[in-house]
Amino acid sequence: MSEDKNSQNEKDENRVEEPATAFNSIHVYNSFDEMEQDHLKWLASLSPEEHLQHATSLIKRVFAKQLEKYPELGKHITFD
Repeated sequence: MSEDKNSQNEKDENRVEEPATAFNSIHVYNSFDEMEQDHLKWLASLSPEEHLQHATSLIKRVFAKQLEKYPELGKHITFD
């Protein structure tokens, strides 16, 4: 019985799943303007909370090295 559990655990550890943010479809645009308009519509559809989540994620990616070196920088955001 324990061998079955170990075997199952090994299978679970080796399992690969699609990312949670996988895209469901691909859209091909006829122009950059069309792409920009679609992107602007998508931005307009986001809630303020979603905008902050995206901004925070972008800040963390852009300043990853600085935040790693000085972790206290990432605790507060101030607007001047």
